[in-house]
This record gives sequence, structure tokens and C-alpha cells, in this order.
Amino acid sequence: MTAIRILLGAFGIGCAAYGVDLLLTMSTTDLRSIALWFVGAILAENLIFGPVAALAGTLGHSVLPARWWPVFTVGAFVSLALILLAIPVLGREGAVPGNDTILDRNYTVGLLISLTVIWAVAAACLLTAARRTPAAATGSRIAPPPDGSAP
Repeated sequence: MTAIRILLGAFGIGCAAYGVDLLLTMSTTDLRSIALWFVGAILAENLIFGPVAALAGTLGHSVLPARWWPVFTVGAFVSLALILLAIPVLGREGAVPGNDTILDRNYTVGLLISLTVIWAVAAACLLTAARRTPAAATGSRIAPPPDGSAP
């Protein structure tokens, strides 16, 4: 296991060195653009994604039954991440009038379909969990000791 960790560490260091080498060969304009996107991503995560996720979690915990919390949490997290990833293409700022291969589809419809699929899977998970017997749904996953004594 240690050898695998060493190999993975060496591979990671090699990838980082290659990335730094690529950065050093870029123009100042490209480096400014990369810095802007890097800082923008950090700010978006801390100023938008984090508070929205916290608000969704708080509202979900106060409104939903406890057994729905894990499914709601995963659905909300995936939905928020997908929305953040879709923001750059939803405004279609990069579309080129004469080039139909750039931003060549309706990303808003794609986002709505993706969100529908995410929440349909979440609903299916809840329905599947509801079909289990109440004893199995609330029971412990840890088997009792064979001698019947409590831990």
C-alpha cells in the first residue's frame, strides 16, 4: 500500500509540475484570465454555493421528515453544483453568430431536464425506502451479540 501511495504522490507532483510549466509559458493576458476565473470560482463557492447549500439544508431539516434528509441533501447538493456549472453557458455570451458549433444547443432545457432527472431519482429513492418494512427501515444495521447481552 505504501508503494501505491508513493507512486500516486509522484504522479501528482509530476502533474503539478507540468501544470506550472504550462502556466509559465502563457501570456500575461491568459494568466490574468486564469486568475480571474480562479478567484471567481472561490468567491462563487463561498458567497453563493455555500450559503445557498446551508439555507437549503436548514430549510430541508425543518420541513422534511428525518428519513428524507439524506436523499434531500444529495439532491440539493447535486442540483446546486449543476446550476453553478451551467451558469457560464446559460447566458450564451460565448455564442458566435456565424459558428453553430459553439454553444450549439439549448442549455437551459438541458439544465431543466437534468434537474428533473436528479429529483426523479431522489423521489424513486424515497419511494423505494418507503416500501421497506418499518422495522427494517428503523432497525439497527449492527447485529446484536450472539449471547444476547447488550454492548
